[in-house]
Amino acid sequence: MWELERVSETTVKTLRFRSDGPEDAPCLVLGASLGTAWHMS
Repeated sequence: MWELERVSETTVKTLRFRSDGPEDAPCLVLGASLGTAWHMS
């Protein structure tokens, strides 16, 4: 397992994303609401 967290900044927006899991696994993208955290309860 691996974990990667990055921040991409441009003049218009900031995009935060995190990648977890095996590098050869399929990608699953989940979108959260504004003001939420990385943690799921």
